[in-house]
Amino acid sequence: MAAQTGAGKLRFFGKIRGTENDYYVVEGEVEGGDEGGEEGEEKPADFEAKGTGVNKFTYWVSHQSLTKWTKLPDLLPKDIVAARSIKVLLTGDLERSICTNPFFFGKEKHYLRAQIARISHSITLCPKGLFRLQEDNPKDIEENTPEEGDIVMPSTQAMSSPDMWCHHSVGILKNCRTSHMDPEVPEGEDIEPEELMKRIEAKDPYEPRLKPITSDQTVCVSKNSKI
Repeated sequence: MAAQTGAGKLRFFGKIRGTENDYYVVEGEVEGGDEGGEEGEEKPADFEAKGTGVNKFTYWVSHQSLTKWTKLPDLLPKDIVAARSIKVLLTGDLERSICTNPFFFGKEKHYLRAQIARISHSITLCPKGLFRLQEDNPKDIEENTPEEGDIVMPSTQAMSSPDMWCHHSVGILKNCRTSHMDPEVPEGEDIEPEELMKRIEAKDPYEPRLKPITSDQTVCVSKNSKI
C-alpha cells in the first residue's frame, strides 16, 4: 500500500462499524499531491492544505484488510460544521447521500472523514513527560529528551493511572480548523491586526497542549441510558 500511494508512516487507525459494512481505516502522510477536496472543486479560503491542520494525515478505508483501499477526500471546514450538528449511523457505502436535518451537503465519505478527524484530534494520547512545550511557542510541542541518568521508567501499575496520560494532538477550534486565519481589519476601524487576533482567540481559544486527561469534562450518563 505504501508503494502504491507514496505514503509514509502508515499505521492502522482502527475499525469503524457500519450497519451493512464496517470500515477498516489506515492513516498515513502523503507529501505534495492535490490540496483540494473533490476534483474540480474550488478550495475555500479557510481550507487547511494537505499535510497541515485537520488534513495533516490522509486516510484510506476498506471493508476488508485484503481488498482495495479507497482514499477519503481531504477535509473542508464545512464538513466538520455539519458533522458536529448531526448524528447518523454509517452504512459502509461511501457514496451514500445523507438525509438529515440540518441538511448535509455531502456523502457518507465526507461525514466519515470529518468524524475520523474529530476522533483523532480529541483522543490521541501520550504518556506524561514524553513531550514538552516549546519555550518560544507553547502551542507547539517537542520530544522531551532528559539526560541519560535522569530517565526513570514508570511501572505498569503507574501507567494505569489517568494522571500519567495527556492529550497529544492539537484540538479543533470552533472555526473547524486547528488554527486561526490572519484577520482582515474591517474597513473604517482603527485596530491593529495583533489586537484583532487576540479578540478572535479570546472568543475561540486554543486548548492547552499536553493537557492532562484528568482535566477533561466528565461524561454524564443517565441512569436510564443503555450502554
